[in-house]
Amino acid sequence: MPEEYATCGMCDPVTHDIIAIGCGPSNLSLAALATEVDGLDLAVLEAADAFEWHSGMMFPGTQLQVSPIKDLVSLVSPTNPFSFLNFVVSQGRVYRFLVSSREGVTRREFEQYYSWAAQGVGSVRFGHRVHSADWDGEKFRVATSQGVHFGRVLVLGTGTVPRVPACAKKLLGPEVFHVSEYLNAPRDTNGRRVLVAGGGQSGAEVVRHLLTAPGELPGELTWLLGRDGVLPLDDSAFTNDWFTPPAVGYFNERTVKERDRLLDVQRYASDGVSEGLAAQIYRRLYELDYLDRPGLDPFQHAVLPGARLAGLEEQGDGTYMACVSGADAGSERTMCADIVVLATGFEQKLPPCVSPLLLVNDDGTPRLRQDYRVDSGPCPVYVQNGALRSHGVADPNLSLSAWRSAVILNSVTGRQLFKTEGYSAALALGSGRRDRAEALLG
Repeated sequence: MPEEYATCGMCDPVTHDIIAIGCGPSNLSLAALATEVDGLDLAVLEAADAFEWHSGMMFPGTQLQVSPIKDLVSLVSPTNPFSFLNFVVSQGRVYRFLVSSREGVTRREFEQYYSWAAQGVGSVRFGHRVHSADWDGEKFRVATSQGVHFGRVLVLGTGTVPRVPACAKKLLGPEVFHVSEYLNAPRDTNGRRVLVAGGGQSGAEVVRHLLTAPGELPGELTWLLGRDGVLPLDDSAFTNDWFTPPAVGYFNERTVKERDRLLDVQRYASDGVSEGLAAQIYRRLYELDYLDRPGLDPFQHAVLPGARLAGLEEQGDGTYMACVSGADAGSERTMCADIVVLATGFEQKLPPCVSPLLLVNDDGTPRLRQDYRVDSGPCPVYVQNGALRSHGVADPNLSLSAWRSAVILNSVTGRQLFKTEGYSAALALGSGRRDRAEALLG
């Protein structure tokens, strides 16, 4: 036995067919579908000791923005045992689920589902933090906190990291924090001045929590939207055609300029605020302004369209001075806050240990083929949830996670294990539909 395995009882000296780094929904989907492939040896390496899915922002009542059918497997393999439907059946809750969840599925329930699947697939190694990944021309050598694994193919599914404005990075702590950390520590917001920066779904969820959770109501609340209003998620029928397999092929064939234009116009197909959530916040502000505080001073709040956090400084008394920029030039102003919540989104950041294995575009994103393999790379590396600029608006979304995993498994094995083509959309996105549309147009 090689010396490197002498102290590693957790790892077998075998070469896996696939090593997947990171156990988020993307690689968990890969693992669930891989259970159908006879003889395929897959190992999913995850640094955490148990499955976690944005636990720091799992506010009560927060809902998925997609259908529960868009789970780990169903849109590719509806009979796979790791479907969400099988989860609620196996837990004995399917009938109560159907009665109680007519308006949608909570993220908390989907986290339970993911955790159930992660325990069941048999290929997830928790507590395996990856330190390095090297390619010797034939296989990968992946060193982790629990030992070494070898694999023929590497699939990266490490997800995203919080995007923090430069002005706030040095001030991060108990009173200045990204929304992803909100529930990871006790927060004393009652009666204090709270500034929320970011007008997307996560920003709206924080605001609802502050307005409705017992003992959380601030003395003052300022919400910097960064955009022109609380803009709704575009969940309309034809917009949802962009979350289908034909849309990926259509987008992938466009020029870089055309892709950027499409991403710009489709932004609120994935980055808007759910209509129900926006209505709840509006109603709660109305109640606080007119109904719930008789005899008390009015609740102080400001919802500021077009306003962004441009600067942040700590004052000597432990409070913070924020510089707020408006939509117009020269519209900067300052305000004081006791707590600053950064609902400023997420960005992809691949682990430094894999950077030498990747070819990247000018913006630092991985250069991927249509099958999600790194283009022209020296070794077989695939990337999950890292193809927004090349594969379209659906890539960071849960909508196509099962289909993307199927594409990768088909590519890795060189076999059509799963149906990934031949799907339709009402929009003329597939090549056949485009040809017919062009014929109609003469």
